[in-house]
Amino acid sequence: MLNSFFIIVFAPLISKIWQSKYNISGPYKFGIGLILLAIGFAILSFGSINIPLGAKTASVSMIFLILAYFFHTMGELCISPVGLSYVSKLAPKNLVGLMFGVWFVANFIANTAAGFTGSYIDPIVENYGMSVFFLIFTIIPTAAGLIMLLANNVIVKMMHGIK
Repeated sequence: MLNSFFIIVFAPLISKIWQSKYNISGPYKFGIGLILLAIGFAILSFGSINIPLGAKTASVSMIFLILAYFFHTMGELCISPVGLSYVSKLAPKNLVGLMFGVWFVANFIANTAAGFTGSYIDPIVENYGMSVFFLIFTIIPTAAGLIMLLANNVIVKMMHGIK
């Protein structure tokens, strides 16, 4: 419910920003989206820092979950609509439908990988703690986001002027 609420509230604002003079390139939007996702996981890592090793249940403030949802949703708003837009703009006209399928298959693969990595939560939490589990998912999107930001100029050149 929080995700839906944040999308309804912030999607128009993000859209207006991107239609203004503050519009940035697609790779920058992806990079920022990944870093926002990482911030959400960093908040969860910080919020779970006092959960004891191997704990099966724990209480933490709801503010950590609300903030994580906020940053994850803001990251989603920087990635999902931008990705769909660029699929339609960059794919050859006779392959647009197929490329949308590839986009959604990539989402399927990512969700499958998330389920697979999520299956390791118990051994990681027992040995290192919940905070380390979330820290792993802070580091990965941070690195990917920084790579996207650094590769921006190269990727933009490959887009042949399509914005």
